[in-house]
Amino acid sequence: MMNEDLILDIMSCCPATEISKLRLLNKACNKRSYEFHFINHHLHKTNSVLGYFIQDHKKYSRPGVVVFGADEEAPEKPTISLDFLPSRDVKIEACDAHHGVLLCVGDRFKGGRRIPDYIVCKPTTKQYRIIPNPKTRYFTIAVGLMVVQSNPFRYKIVRVSEPIPWERRKTSEGFYTLNCEVFDSDTYAWKRLDDLELPSGEFFRISEKPESSYGFLHWLTGKNNVIQFCMQTETWSFFPLPEDVISYDSSLDLVSYEGKLAVLCSNSNLDSRGRYELWVLDNSSGKSWANVKDVQITDLDDEYAKPLWFLSNDIILVAGFVRLGLYNTNSNKFQYLNKTTEECLPYNYLPRDVCFPFYSDFERICLK
Repeated sequence: MMNEDLILDIMSCCPATEISKLRLLNKACNKRSYEFHFINHHLHKTNSVLGYFIQDHKKYSRPGVVVFGADEEAPEKPTISLDFLPSRDVKIEACDAHHGVLLCVGDRFKGGRRIPDYIVCKPTTKQYRIIPNPKTRYFTIAVGLMVVQSNPFRYKIVRVSEPIPWERRKTSEGFYTLNCEVFDSDTYAWKRLDDLELPSGEFFRISEKPESSYGFLHWLTGKNNVIQFCMQTETWSFFPLPEDVISYDSSLDLVSYEGKLAVLCSNSNLDSRGRYELWVLDNSSGKSWANVKDVQITDLDDEYAKPLWFLSNDIILVAGFVRLGLYNTNSNKFQYLNKTTEECLPYNYLPRDVCFPFYSDFERICLK
């Protein structure tokens, strides 16, 4: 059997898109490949970047970007932007964080009318393509993007929207319906799917971004259920969170942990501030949740600090009042990513609404 260190060294030379296949070779290597030491090594050897875009909601502004350096304590100066896009005012709608591909919406005006442009792009290679628009007369509720194939390159976009008032309907079982469309880069067209039926009183959370795993996109609903969309079958399904995490005084967020869907649970009790439980889903059926980690973020001056994204299984991106930082769960060390608040989080917006993480190489793709 191959030595673990040798397997990891081979993996560190592979593109980020290929690592997921190699992780299946060895369980121990799979876990170690999610440690920041390995990710840091991989960034060096493959000329890849890890970072996040910060959405600015001001008019005629573009999202800013922070790229993490080779050392978690010393982030490099940002070298990536969206300035290459044709629209002056762009908004990030969705992101495949594992491939560094974004869906943006820009504005252009024709005959005094505002017309949106849907743009798929890869910022590291400055490639973009304007794709056909979906039914923009419908208000967007949720949108997600996933690269479903690396070679040849293929992606899909799913968009859920609100019907206009006179088109709304309620089924005999008490469900209400939402529009659902899918864009497939293979066909280069949007396809209207059967309406998505939600139980009465159920809804998508405002500005909720999906988490991807197992070939599914997942959203947390207002009643603490998970709604998932399968990119292969283009169908929807629901499943509940584990009963142990659901209570009236809990704050719940979906995250990705070691390539799996997870839910981060915090308690609003003052004695529990800074303490979180991490429950991981072992498969896409929604029936096998396990409490795998107790996360405790201590010794922070910012009482609003909250985990936002697991860069690795030992480094967490933490959002404070208007600042972001990296927290090492092994050493309990915290480092702000910005010396000032002016160029970090927009005031009065929740961090999860404005931060889009990405892990990307500099290889060109075919945005057909």
